[in-house]
Amino acid sequence: MRASDRVAVELAGYISSEVNRLNSIVSRFLDFARPHELEKHPQEITPLVERALTAARERWPESKVEVERQYDAGLAPVPVDSGLCEQVFLNLVMNAYEAMDAQGGKLRVSIRAANFRGRDGVEVEIEDSGPGIPENLREQVFNPFFTTKQSGVGLGLSIVSKIVDVHGGRLGVESPTGQGASLWVFLPRE
Repeated sequence: MRASDRVAVELAGYISSEVNRLNSIVSRFLDFARPHELEKHPQEITPLVERALTAARERWPESKVEVERQYDAGLAPVPVDSGLCEQVFLNLVMNAYEAMDAQGGKLRVSIRAANFRGRDGVEVEIEDSGPGIPENLREQVFNPFFTTKQSGVGLGLSIVSKIVDVHGGRLGVESPTGQGASLWVFLPRE
């Protein structure tokens, strides 16, 4: 193979990967911008969370992240759009894995019955042992286009927030300085 052919092949590969990256960004932007039409059906939340955990493990098979599960038994199904809620849990789990990076850490996932402002439902908490979220940034992490990542575009958590809102749920974050981050989602049964 001639040197000019090798350069052409290398450039074609680079162009292809950049087109894929841009396609991903545009798709995420469209997910954020378009209104969500919900197809709610009573759904157990645990399988949705488990699929998100499986997807993260498949993406980072060599990861040193240890997952600890704390699931209440006998949780009532919650009326949700399963595809959108799976996206919520996938975004939260992926962010946790990325926060812990190559050094690994502990990911604690809790699913429990909860009551928020007089409404019964299910709460999912995803807690990582990463560097945490500085206090001055906690209110901003759900804003569109806000990111602390070099390669991020700042739509992941804003999409999560929008999906939780259209389900009538609640989303929160806690992050004691330097002690990881805990994000929780409440989904009402009503």
